Amino acid sequence: MFELLLNGFINVLFTPSTLLALIGGVILGVILGAIPGLTATMAIALVVPLTYYMDPVQSLIMLMGAYNGGTFGGSMSAILLGAPGTPAAAATVADGFKLALQGKAGKAIKMALRASVSGCLFSCIVLMMVAEPVARYALKFGPAEYTVLMVFSLTIIGSAAGKSITKGMIGGALGLLFGMVGLDRIASVPRFTFGSIDLASGIDLIVMLIGSLALSEIFIQVESVARGKIDAHLPPPSCPDDDKLSFKEYLSNIKTITRSAAIGCGIGALPGLGPTLASYIGYDMAKRNSRNPELFGKGALEGVAAAESANNAVCGANLIPLLALGVPGDTMAAIMIGAFMVQGLTPGPLIFREAPHVVAGLYAGLILSNILLLIFVSVSFRMFTKVARLETTIIFPVVFIFCIIGVYALNQSITDMWIMLFFAVLGYVMVKFDYSPATMMIGFILSPLFEVNLRQALLISGNNPLIFFSTPITWLFWAITVYSIFAIVKSKKRSNQLI
Repeated sequence: MFELLLNGFINVLFTPSTLLALIGGVILGVILGAIPGLTATMAIALVVPLTYYMDPVQSLIMLMGAYNGGTFGGSMSAILLGAPGTPAAAATVADGFKLALQGKAGKAIKMALRASVSGCLFSCIVLMMVAEPVARYALKFGPAEYTVLMVFSLTIIGSAAGKSITKGMIGGALGLLFGMVGLDRIASVPRFTFGSIDLASGIDLIVMLIGSLALSEIFIQVESVARGKIDAHLPPPSCPDDDKLSFKEYLSNIKTITRSAAIGCGIGALPGLGPTLASYIGYDMAKRNSRNPELFGKGALEGVAAAESANNAVCGANLIPLLALGVPGDTMAAIMIGAFMVQGLTPGPLIFREAPHVVAGLYAGLILSNILLLIFVSVSFRMFTKVARLETTIIFPVVFIFCIIGVYALNQSITDMWIMLFFAVLGYVMVKFDYSPATMMIGFILSPLFEVNLRQALLISGNNPLIFFSTPITWLFWAITVYSIFAIVKSKKRSNQLI
């Protein structure tokens, strides 16, 4: 395998067209990922037509470069604008934007970049070493195991609740409710659509994300301008260190980065979960294990590192079920399967025997995409920060236009724009009354996964709830869930935030 990997590196580095394809994929991914609404998935969807006439290695590494760059690109706007460019960067907003408001935008971006690269490289190592065994173990997860995993994931709401766990639970319940809009996923019966055909497909995560996090922030800024407060959107660094990330600062977060990367690998290896959930779980675990959890949400570098390491670790881990079993882990992996088939290849166990050079080239391209990402962002991030330091009366109208374009580009639907506006108002009201929009986002993300697996498990068992205690994996997740609830209640009691 080592010899094949070495040949893969040589093929990518010493074939100009292949290297250019990878560079183009990374740059396109970063730019599209940084624009709210134009996600990493959209980046690779735009790249697919360009790859039809390329050889298999060129086409696949260009797609992986776009995906890796797009996943990180969302953190740029999350940090500089408080508007995550992709759903995977939603957890980065909490601390990244707060750091930017303190004049530490450069430090936050550099931490996000290094954590993202570290997380993805970690997942590459896991991918190369344990692709097939991990994927086979992941197949043991049935509806019951996924349901208990979702119950555990819902405990994240307690940590994201802020000052009041009760308000956090209300926000999470709202998210679960909004996640039920559309066709019933088992019976295909319309629910909460109010007779609208446009709502039959449900509410798009990106539309909700941009409305509740990005546009609501614009409304808050408009309010501050109306009160006569007009200044730069982001303050400049108060000292040179605010624009730098020292090796000591990176090293102090290496434990958090490694833990979040492991979480991202685990989530990525399980089909259907994706980087957004990974970033929230990584962030939550970092907060619980931090020596200074009270700093989270106020500008903690550790929070940025945790979220970014977890979401980019999914990039490599997504290939585990794809290559080993031919099972797509998420939308990106599904597009990758299409790219394989266009090239006359079928992902699955036989690909390691039939096209080992393609697998090796894919591994090499994914690793090199991180190096190119590091170089490109290190060179260009000052341009992004200078733009973000314009006055609020300039920067936010531009962001508003990007939000409108991004949401409309998803489905060419005016209804999506009205939904975005609804969530913008709701997000604004939630912030004003000390509710966390993040809790609503978590509930919304988990709602379809939780509902489908819960109902499937009950159908399989004939409505016998004992199915949720039927395997060692379910018992393991129940134990983790109970411990998680106990830790949250203990923490909230200590800070008097239970109500």
